[in-house]
Amino acid sequence: MAFGDDNKGRSANSPLVRPWLWVAFAAVLLAGGSLLARMAIRSYFAHRASQFSTFNGDAHEKAAIERKQRAKPAAIVALAPLPDKLPLIDRPGKDAYGYPLSYVDRAALRSLLGHGKYQELTKYLEQFEADAEADFHNEYRIHDAVDAFETPEPSLDANFDAWVAAAPNSFAPWVARGAHRFALGFAQRGAEFAAKTDVDNFKGMEAAFALAFDDFERALRANLRVMPARRDEIRIAFVGAQHRGQVGAMCKLAFEVCPACFQPRVTQQVALEPRWGGSYEQMARAAKAADSKLNPRFRQLQGYELVDRAAVASANDRTGALALNQKAVALGDNVDFLLPLARTLSALDDTTGSLTAISRALEIRPQRTDLLLFRAYLYTRKELRNYEAAYGDMLLALRVDPTNTDGPSTLRDVAQGLDYLAGQARQRGDLSNALRLLDESMDLFPTNDKERRRNAVLTSGFRGTLEEVRALESAAAAAPHDFYAHQRLDYALSQSAQWERIVAMWSSFIVDNPDEGRAYYERAGTYSHMAKRDAAHADATRACELGVSVACARAALPR
Repeated sequence: MAFGDDNKGRSANSPLVRPWLWVAFAAVLLAGGSLLARMAIRSYFAHRASQFSTFNGDAHEKAAIERKQRAKPAAIVALAPLPDKLPLIDRPGKDAYGYPLSYVDRAALRSLLGHGKYQELTKYLEQFEADAEADFHNEYRIHDAVDAFETPEPSLDANFDAWVAAAPNSFAPWVARGAHRFALGFAQRGAEFAAKTDVDNFKGMEAAFALAFDDFERALRANLRVMPARRDEIRIAFVGAQHRGQVGAMCKLAFEVCPACFQPRVTQQVALEPRWGGSYEQMARAAKAADSKLNPRFRQLQGYELVDRAAVASANDRTGALALNQKAVALGDNVDFLLPLARTLSALDDTTGSLTAISRALEIRPQRTDLLLFRAYLYTRKELRNYEAAYGDMLLALRVDPTNTDGPSTLRDVAQGLDYLAGQARQRGDLSNALRLLDESMDLFPTNDKERRRNAVLTSGFRGTLEEVRALESAAAAAPHDFYAHQRLDYALSQSAQWERIVAMWSSFIVDNPDEGRAYYERAGTYSHMAKRDAAHADATRACELGVSVACARAALPR
């Protein structure tokens, strides 16, 4: 979902963002006016309850299961390393509009949340907000910081509640928890047509939106200038049913708070799309009303009408959609225009052109999840088959938003591609690369079969003789920083259950390589064989902290 340049709201595969507004959208297309659209919305909601009466007990149960599934991570990946300073990735210079090229490290912020570093989180978000208030060119800093928490995993509820308790007088935990609850609302809703959607999905969405709205109100009471809270209240207003009549007033107030900010103007453009009861005429008037003397980036606002028209056209006229997307891109660098262009080029089998467009988008917004996942998908296409590059994009995307609905299908393709490359490396006799590739595949999609394949590589050619063990010991001693040399010795010694020797070997290795998480994970496995559960759990936890994704699943198991 991408609501403007904040990675939320527009479906990757459909010209409609929320299919339950199809009636409104059709009315606009056929009648060319927003009045009929609004009438259609009211009529549709009035009759919606009767449409759900056909749902039986089995359908309700299935819908409840699906709601839970949509809030689950596609994979359990290790959190990013904890930052020791303001999580801002420095890039010198500014873009053509005067916006700094440096960007917020969303993955690092999520890591701070996962580790309960609430004091640091509060300080950092307050700094990003101060930067935005001092100069509107820094507006993306606070938006990106808040968007880092716009994921629906129920496991994060306790972290957000603890953060609120730790800093109740700051806007930071309130706006962050509001973003989380906003995402939960969409996870509750799902993406089916209204007639195929269980009534409890709508109830769940509205309930989550109500909690999110309350959090945003608390954030604004702490600081009236927190633009992500205002932006997200507008989004709740035009998506949900409770505040629909307030959209115009909310936009007006946001513009008064920050006349030169681009993000609230983008949110208004999306709110005025025909699918939400607006019209292209309204979008054009709003774009024209934004004074480009305040911010030259406002000239790009007219592009949102173009990309929405392209999304509608893409179902039957991809060439026409391409022309509209290209016209939008010509207005200036904007990832909201480059992503639709990349998708359209991909649909027209121009993989090279698509990759160029999406890579440019990622240069501008390096941690936007929908961009990362789409490029990961492109890398799996037969024209490219760059599975290692896809792994890098996929891992970062999962660290930023593990529940993104575009993730699961591409994740399997990337894992299978890495497995294939590992097999090729083994055939060449390149065992270290084979193991590395299998480790990367395990990060994304761990299976028992993959673990067996990995073990087969480790023990390749090993027959269990004393001479072989001595040779492996010599190889490990000669390479004190070579993880795989030590791992091969581990597996050789495990054939005769020499657990104490294995623990001693890994302990010595860790002294020399204290940040090698895989060593902790291997020692955790050895402790498990020795029935030392506490020690195994401690090592698995440490391995997870150091970035070993497969260790995170073991650390989460009850002791």
